[in-house]
Amino acid sequence: MKKTLLLLAFFPLSSGLVAQRPATRAFVDEEGIIKTESVVTQLPPAARDGLTPMPGFPLSFGSNTTYKPMRGLALADLNNDGADEIILCHNEEINVIDGQGNVLWTQPLVGGMAQYPAAVGDIDGDGAPEIVVLTAYGNARGGINVFDATGATLISEVTNNNPLICAPVLADINNDGEQEIIFCGRGKASASIAAGVHVWNLQGEELPGFPYELPSTPAFTPTAADLDGDGFLELFIATTSTLHCLNHNGEMLYTVDGEEAYKYSYQSPLVVDFVGDGNWSLVGACHGDNPNHYVRNAHTGEYREGWPKPVSSWTYSAPTAVKNGDEYAIFMGVSGEGNVFYQYDTDGNTAPGFPLNLTSGIEGFVSVADIDGDGENEIITDFNLMDGGEGFIRAWEMDGTEVTDGFPLRPQGLTYMNGANFGDIDGDGMLEIVTLTYIQNFSPDDPVYVTAYALNQPVKNLVFGTYKGSNDRIGWIREEEAPMVSCNPVRDLEAESGGDVSQVYLHWTEPEAGSTGNLLGYRILKNGELLADLVEVTEYVDDEVAFFETYEYVVIAVYDDNCESACAPLTVEVIPDAVAECGKEAKIYPNPANDIIHLEGTDLLQVEVFNIVGQSVLRIGENLEAIDISHLQNGVYFVRLKTNDEEKTVKLVIEK
Repeated sequence: MKKTLLLLAFFPLSSGLVAQRPATRAFVDEEGIIKTESVVTQLPPAARDGLTPMPGFPLSFGSNTTYKPMRGLALADLNNDGADEIILCHNEEINVIDGQGNVLWTQPLVGGMAQYPAAVGDIDGDGAPEIVVLTAYGNARGGINVFDATGATLISEVTNNNPLICAPVLADINNDGEQEIIFCGRGKASASIAAGVHVWNLQGEELPGFPYELPSTPAFTPTAADLDGDGFLELFIATTSTLHCLNHNGEMLYTVDGEEAYKYSYQSPLVVDFVGDGNWSLVGACHGDNPNHYVRNAHTGEYREGWPKPVSSWTYSAPTAVKNGDEYAIFMGVSGEGNVFYQYDTDGNTAPGFPLNLTSGIEGFVSVADIDGDGENEIITDFNLMDGGEGFIRAWEMDGTEVTDGFPLRPQGLTYMNGANFGDIDGDGMLEIVTLTYIQNFSPDDPVYVTAYALNQPVKNLVFGTYKGSNDRIGWIREEEAPMVSCNPVRDLEAESGGDVSQVYLHWTEPEAGSTGNLLGYRILKNGELLADLVEVTEYVDDEVAFFETYEYVVIAVYDDNCESACAPLTVEVIPDAVAECGKEAKIYPNPANDIIHLEGTDLLQVEVFNIVGQSVLRIGENLEAIDISHLQNGVYFVRLKTNDEEKTVKLVIEK
């Protein structure tokens, strides 16, 4: 059989068979070092109308001779211009690049080289993001590097023989309104930063209860989630042999022993609520002598029914879990060749069309997006092979059919252990794919490449497009919540009426601060009908009124986030300042009055007293000869006298 395979590599095959060709396959050893080997194998199909790099790309940078970057890039809008910047961490520096391929700023990294991407988030809540990068160099050194959005250094601390090899996590673990920096140290007791789990604030201060000491080498980027809904986050972290769940005070909730059959390493898990009932699951992978893909009860660490799923080969594959329609789909890969890429449902059933039987493995992060605008999601992966100095970014339909319209992408260098990063780097509202690739010859001349491709699909088509699904690397997959919108109503709506002409003068105080939108103006309703729209001042005069008529006014504050807030209705009766005295049939005295007013006249049926803005404050239909007004305050009032024949109104002054 071996002879037949060799012949296939060098001689044409009969129709329907695909020739095998020499290629380079990448793999990673137990020390996390990427290595390559020459193979003769079948390559992916060529793309139809393949996407070409955007102007200004690819870019080439230097790399470490031994260690190459894993898990891709960060794409984040650092300067609030509507376009994502590309944040590249490689060798011993960080570069921030715009959508035209210009390097905006570069800073050195202390403590060694960056093998994992940066975490990006607004740590202090000031509206501007911070960037956190961890470094290492083999089993020595390491450092934590924190920059603001302009590249100014906020924290720069070398660990002294304690490498920080995975990505940091940014999360508000203690519910204080600011994010903390969560990371793991791998090194020796003599290090300035201890081995174990650390939680720092932006001032470089450790939170109480941390560091949490681990019994052996920590192995992956932490994951954080609020399991019990109390506003405080729980942490998941592992050594190569044991999974640990901690609370926000650094107290151990439970551990899961790998029993030496498998290892937790570099496959940072996700926390997902599959059915929306608060019953969270931990989704991840293990390598070692008994590699598997697992789903555990995140509250207890026990396997969910149907899990784990044994796989054929070691894996450093980080999981992806996304909502696809009404159900979740889980994606994980393995190394080697054969059945190397899996899609599961939440019960551990392999999806139709999977696993994919391929000539090499998939171990980078897996992205999910609707890349062709058909309303259905596609799966985008790395691939462990390189041919002619070019790697592969491959795409698949959810049924496992390979997408060849525009794919695979062919960036320079290996895509292994990275993947397809999605964002909008030119600010046009459309998605771009940005790849991080490299050449691994263990040479000082080995390059790292950044290449961008315009996908021409709207940003809303993206589902999962970076390591752990978000730039904060938290790994907590939640349903998207509608943004909280709040808008405050106007205050102190008042009205004045009367005078020689019939009119109502409305005035109010602007809303309290705290609305999420910008105030556009005021909409005024009169008896439920629109009277005026988007009035810009806090007053309005209504001339379309008649004396002795009653009107109801409402003022609505209108904001630019489609929020409107109405005040309570105000009822106004329009009464003139001066009215004719009643005839001899009816009299009111004394006027000005104090506590009691007396009425004289025949056939009086009802007496009603109104304040200056037309609000009824007293109505009496019996015992009308003497009326108690002691509860009314000093001021001008109007008294309406109703008889069988007519209604008349008299101005009344109360002075006490």
